[in-house]
Amino acid sequence: MIRETADAPAKRIVRPCIHCGEPTDSDTEQPAEEIFCCNGCRGAYELIHGWGLEGFYGLRDQLASGPASRVNAQASRYEVFDNAEFLGPSVPTEQADGLMRCELAVHGLHCAACAWLIENAAIRTPGWNVARVKMSDHTLQVIFDPTQTALSKIAGLLDRLGYELAPISKQRDQHFQNESRRHLIQIAIAGFFAANAMWIAVALYAGEAYGVAAEHRFFLRMIGTALGVAAVLLPGRTFFVGAIASMRNRVPHMDLPVALGLSVGTIVGTINAITGKGHLYFDSLAILVFLLLIGRWIQFHQQHRAAKAVDLLLRITPRHANRVDERNETSTVLVDALQIGDVIRVGGNESLPADGEVVQGESMIDRSLLTGESVPEGVQPGDRVLAGTINLQRVIDVRVEAIGDDSRIGKVMRSVEDATNQKTPIVQFADSVGGVFVVVVSLLAIASFLWWMPSGWSVAASHATSLLIVACPCALALATPLAIAVSLGRAAKHKVLIRDGNTLQQLARGGRIWFDKTGTLTSGRPDAELISGHWDAVQLAAVVEQECQHPVAEAIKRLASRSPKEIQIDSYELTAVHRNGVVGQVNQQAVLVGNLALMDQHHIMISDSTMEAIDRCTDESASPILIAVNGLIEAIVAISDPLRPHVASTIASLRHRGWKIGILSGDHPAIVQHVASRVGIDIDEAHGAMSPEEKLFTVQRDSESDEDSTTVMIGDGANDAAALAAADVGIAVRGGAEVSLQAAPVFIASGDIQDIDHLMQSARRTNWLIRTAFAVSLTYNLVAVGLAMMGRISPLIAAVLMPISSVSVLALTLAWPTYPSSLGNAGLWDKTTEGKTP
Repeated sequence: MIRETADAPAKRIVRPCIHCGEPTDSDTEQPAEEIFCCNGCRGAYELIHGWGLEGFYGLRDQLASGPASRVNAQASRYEVFDNAEFLGPSVPTEQADGLMRCELAVHGLHCAACAWLIENAAIRTPGWNVARVKMSDHTLQVIFDPTQTALSKIAGLLDRLGYELAPISKQRDQHFQNESRRHLIQIAIAGFFAANAMWIAVALYAGEAYGVAAEHRFFLRMIGTALGVAAVLLPGRTFFVGAIASMRNRVPHMDLPVALGLSVGTIVGTINAITGKGHLYFDSLAILVFLLLIGRWIQFHQQHRAAKAVDLLLRITPRHANRVDERNETSTVLVDALQIGDVIRVGGNESLPADGEVVQGESMIDRSLLTGESVPEGVQPGDRVLAGTINLQRVIDVRVEAIGDDSRIGKVMRSVEDATNQKTPIVQFADSVGGVFVVVVSLLAIASFLWWMPSGWSVAASHATSLLIVACPCALALATPLAIAVSLGRAAKHKVLIRDGNTLQQLARGGRIWFDKTGTLTSGRPDAELISGHWDAVQLAAVVEQECQHPVAEAIKRLASRSPKEIQIDSYELTAVHRNGVVGQVNQQAVLVGNLALMDQHHIMISDSTMEAIDRCTDESASPILIAVNGLIEAIVAISDPLRPHVASTIASLRHRGWKIGILSGDHPAIVQHVASRVGIDIDEAHGAMSPEEKLFTVQRDSESDEDSTTVMIGDGANDAAALAAADVGIAVRGGAEVSLQAAPVFIASGDIQDIDHLMQSARRTNWLIRTAFAVSLTYNLVAVGLAMMGRISPLIAAVLMPISSVSVLALTLAWPTYPSSLGNAGLWDKTTEGKTP
């Protein structure tokens, strides 16, 4: 294990920024309200308090949504927001009152507190009349007076608050909107019929108790029956459509007995209403249609959420680019307007909008979003770069070779959609049992009708109706969605978000789990440790690196903040940035910070002790960074990616439950195998240097090879998106690209990897709950059907008994402990390996 050579001083500690919560170096005596990670957060904090909106912080904390977005201290110029070509579909339109209206995408929203802050900021900004935040799709509607302010000023103001605006995509799911509106209209109509039918029923019941004139009774019976018939024929026709389709396709469906029961109830109830004899069912029919339609609308929304296609490419690549013309001047254009051969300019800490070849400049590229490689890669003229990766250091010019769907990230996104569309949905246990139940109940109802026909048509119809009512598949239909809904809700309380119930059914079977490494098993944030040399050299290196945005530079700066003493800095200069490191001067001393190749380039002598320290780093799968001062190696720093807490314990527990565990990573194979050995994964199951396509192939192969087990992929980057979608179950952990969350049905929002084990336990408990609920419901229905066929239950008693099975399933579900209450599995792991640096 690599350790520091000196203890950290007590006078400097790391505390959260008061605005965004970013870990920030500070003095122990510094008040908490003065801790800011950057000048941008300081400006946002002062602006919010200047408006008198400090209640934002209290509301945010009350909602437990996490910190605000970190503010960009050097916000880009927003003049492009006054350019119609840049805005595209978001270009403002003029209203009748002369005000301008537009809709923009807003990034950085967390909760209702963010919406509250933005909408109150509009009230306090002259010329900005209205701001309406839509949390469902993270959009902002802006209404402003162009004579008083410009859209660019509004965008700049929100940037100061930590929210970034961007043009919106107009690819709307119109079909979903129309279908949802149709469902809601049907529910509203059914609710109208049900409410009025219930009032009619109350009047009739009261009349039976206190007396009512015969003509009034007949009138109420006919009005109530008309309401019930209308409820069945208008909003309830959807069940008849499903039943007819079921019979045509010869596939039993829950709509079949529902439609049959509604038909018999309607016919018998109408005849009884006209003749004045027998029971009426109009109130029960109307209520049943109303409740079933509500359930269908909820199911429709769940299916839409599971299948909704999001514009993934827009989420992780820039919407615009800086195009360079023949005069070497830049203009901001939409990425869609780029042509092959155009030259674009990409600044430091910016994402590349297209694939291409570097034609000017040298920098470091973070490729982890695509490849999973944790160590940035140096680029120079002639090297190829990809859309979605991040330029970490200096400005580079890139000649465009591919954009949109033709880019590497576009092909990955297309494979995500293909994998999602090709994935065969699980036939749930409820479907198989429910299909048999539908056929059996329908046949028994016909048999009961024929059996009682000798006693008269009215008696036969009454008993058949009783059977269909008391054996209504509501409890069977309720068992699975109710158990899953309760399990999803309890998991959500532990910040484990599950998109659909099929996931729990899949995870209950067991099988194989593939982990990504960077950002999943490890933190994804490089850490630095001093293994040899002097703290003074580390501080000199931090001074040289202070203008660099490279992750290694950030790690060295954090390491320098723990130095036992501070040195006096009189002057410094960053003279060169290479792909292997940086060169600068501090207090008239030449300082080099980089790898062994950089030292060789500058003819720095490497001693045997230095090589031993380098070997110690590589043995621990860490990257050695050398610091040379005035031509001599003064310090060696190890850069590594530390393990997440509780990784070893979680993997041990998963293996104990029968899961096979492996790693699919784009990182170096030696690093991947070292991590595997530290967390208890077999070396043969740890695969490194894998491209997104190779991950996808491996997951698809495992998923197709064994249909009786479940293949799980756990990752957090866009390089994992295709594999997450192709797996039987994809699990995204916090800290990855948003594209992964759209491809995966499970999101571990807590960031605690132990919740993966808790999720597996919850899946098995939910599966047992569903089976138990089915057993209870079927037992009840068997007894009730038997009594109905024997003529022991009248339609009125059947209507009373019908909800009992649903109530029993509800009570059982609420009492069942579907999510583990404990937070660990003590004794299953070696605590000496927890959270240490690989």
